[in-house]
Parts: sequence; structure tokens; C-alpha cells
Amino acid sequence: MTLNKKILAAAIVGGLFATAAQAQVNLTPTSPFVTVPVSLTTEQNFTAGVLTTSPNAAFNILVNSGYAFSNTEVRYARVECSSNVELNVVGADITLAGATIGNVNGGGTNVIRFSITATGPIATNAQLAIAGTRTFTSRDAVSCSYSLYDLPSQAAAGGTAGRIVSNAGDYANFINSYRYANLVGGATASVSSSPSFSRFVPAPPATTASTGQIGQIRFNLNGAHSSTIPTPLLASGTAVALTDILTAATSHLVEGDFSAAADANGTFTSAGALARVFISDAVCTLPGTLPAVLTATSARFDTGNAAVSGFLCYAPRIGVAIPISSYTIRLIPVSQANFTASAAGPSAVGSIGRDGTTLQAPLVQVPAGYISRIALTNTSGVARPYTFTALAEAGTTIALGTGATGTVPANGTIVLSVADIATFTGQPRGTLNVSIAGPRNVLQGLYQIVNPGTGAISNHVMVGPGTN
Repeated sequence: MTLNKKILAAAIVGGLFATAAQAQVNLTPTSPFVTVPVSLTTEQNFTAGVLTTSPNAAFNILVNSGYAFSNTEVRYARVECSSNVELNVVGADITLAGATIGNVNGGGTNVIRFSITATGPIATNAQLAIAGTRTFTSRDAVSCSYSLYDLPSQAAAGGTAGRIVSNAGDYANFINSYRYANLVGGATASVSSSPSFSRFVPAPPATTASTGQIGQIRFNLNGAHSSTIPTPLLASGTAVALTDILTAATSHLVEGDFSAAADANGTFTSAGALARVFISDAVCTLPGTLPAVLTATSARFDTGNAAVSGFLCYAPRIGVAIPISSYTIRLIPVSQANFTASAAGPSAVGSIGRDGTTLQAPLVQVPAGYISRIALTNTSGVARPYTFTALAEAGTTIALGTGATGTVPANGTIVLSVADIATFTGQPRGTLNVSIAGPRNVLQGLYQIVNPGTGAISNHVMVGPGTN
């Protein structure tokens, strides 16, 4: 596997945006009121059913006192959070300029209470900070409230009696650390190529006749993709990195139709076959990141625990028709110790379409004494060239004849004898596909077999492969 330096550079830049630590959580209402919770990584394992944070400012709860204290005045605070978090707080963990904090009741539970004694005047916007550690017992979202009461009994009971201040907001949640944010693209196989659909319609500079740019794969930490979705924190309070969660054995699996990348013998293991599917820069130049394993339906890229930002490129073997297909990518994670890597994907990457029409007669026959034929109809005002290809069962070979290529006239129909299209050796039957240089809505096909002796007629409408 070769890892393109440009792809690595893009990944490193993306990672730089994900390292900033989150601010402390402020429950004080502003206008408009939006409380931004602290986000922790959902992939970090709980130990014996809990996750306890380190002392870190990122986990602090901030709130304005909400009350104008006079010197020596005493009031009683209650901080209550969702039942799945324990506030490991002592008096020394709580600070309010110009105040003395009393003993903390309820430390180690989700509700703490304490007195606030002013040592001088305190403004309503003076900020109360509650530090300490937190112990989470589940990954459910956490909200917290702050209330100030006249009496300690009122603070102990909670509720509205004696309450003079009340603020609440979201405090913490658990989110996935990484995701795909692909830029979905696509390429078009050209009916005008020879054989039909064996080359792409050029779309400079990304797609050339030989190589199609399918779409951009973007895998990274959440914070590298979005300014509104943060990169979550570890229990230490530092931003998580991909290398914290994933080992170097991690890979990405792109799924779709890669059958046109096979060598002539049908295998995908040669250097030439592997180089027909790769991740590269925006113009799909080699060398890029090559798949470690390639099959007819998937390509596995062993990029490890690095971010990926590159374009999926497909260069089918010359002379092979490029199938219509959609492509997705999903993570095959291998977790570091103390982490359980979450799934990512399947996420859309792009697709390959065709600029013409393909119709299929799944089973045509030419038994002795029967008339076997195909009718092609064109309702547009432009003549449409066509080309037939054939598929045979084991033990049968098919040679294409003079009727395998031609033109469907404008606003007209052409009726072709199957015997003129193909000659069968072995069983007198097979599958015929016809590619026509025109849109599907103006082109139709019909396969018909007639018994002249009895007059019996069998008609089968030709449709796109995979839709019949």
C-alpha cells in the first residue's frame, strides 16, 4: 500500500482543528439562551460500570450567582443534575469571588447543597464555578440546574418554596468521535466509446476517458468536519484523537461494482488490477493509496488510524464495459485497549452512470424451425447507434455477427433476426445486451419468438439489466 503524501497532509490539517479543549459549561441564561454541553467520547469504556473524569476545567459548571448579596448575607444553593452523574465536589472545589462556601452536602451524588456567605457585596453576575470530578453511570445526556434559596431546609427540599434564583441547561452528553463527511460525486460511462461504456465521458480535470473520479472520501474527527459539532473529550478532559481509539490495523471498505478492474483472467490480485482502484488527489493521479484487497464488489484500504481525505478513483481495464453502480464506504475498526470503536458508515461516496441506454433480453433462443428476433424502437428525431454484446452459459460460445451493430432510425423501428446478431455454438441460447446512444425515455426493445407452424408468438419487453 502506498499512502499519498497529499492525502496525509490534508488529514493532518484536519486533525489540527480538532485539538482545542471545550470551554466550561455555563448554565446562566443569555439571549438567546444556548447552553453548550461538554461532550465526551462514546467510545471510551466504562470501568466497572462507571466513567470518572479527572479534575479538569472542561467539566466545571459555571453559573451566575443571580442574586445581589450584601456583606455577610447568607443564602443556600442547590445544584441538581440528571441521576446518571455524580458530582464529586467538596467546598474547596466551589469558588465565588467575595464569598465563603460552606460544607457541601450530597457530594458524590447528583444533588449537592451548600451555603454562600458574602464577605462583601456580590453582584448578580458574579460567576460561581463548581469544579471537582464527575462520575457517569451511563451515556445518557445530562442536564443540571442551579437554584438559590432563603433557607437551608428549602434548598434541601428543592421545589419553588423560598427559591429566589433558578437556572438550568444541558451539561454533558456522549457523542461519536469520528464520522464520514464525504463529498458525493460521480462519473459517466460513455456509450460512444468502443466497446460501448468501456470509457468515461471526460469531465476535466477530475475525470478522463480512462479514469473516473467517483467522489471524495472524508474521514476524521467530528471537530475537523464541523464547527458546530465538537470533537469530544476523554475522561482526562483532553480532546480525543483517532489514535486513542483505533489501532493501526483499522481499515476502510469501499463497496460497489469493481468487476471492470479485474485482469483478463478474472483475478484482482496483480499490481495492475490493484492500481485500477485507488484514493488520490482531485485529479486522480498515481501513485495514490492502493487497496490492500480488491474484489469484484469491494476494495479494502488499510489506512490504519489516520484521517483520510482523498478522491476515490476508478480506472477500468481497457475494453471492458463499466457497470452502473453506487459506491459506499464503511469503517472496519480495530479498537485500542480501554475503547470500543463505534461503527461509521456505510456512507455514500458516489456512483457511475451511463449516457446511453442498455437493454437486456435475459434469454434468447434460436431453435430450428422458429423465428427469433429483436425489435428496437426510437421515438426521437435523431438516429441512434446501437451495439450488441452477448453472455453465454458454460459450454456455449457466441460469435457476434453483422447485425450486432447498426442504427435505430429516427422516429422508427428496426427488426433484427437473432441469427444475424449472434451465432451460438453449443446450446442455441444466451443473453443479449444492447447499448444504444440515446436516453432511455425514447428507446424501447422487444424480444420475440414465433412458431410459424402454429402461429404462437411469445413477446418479452427488454429492460435495463438489474431492473427486470
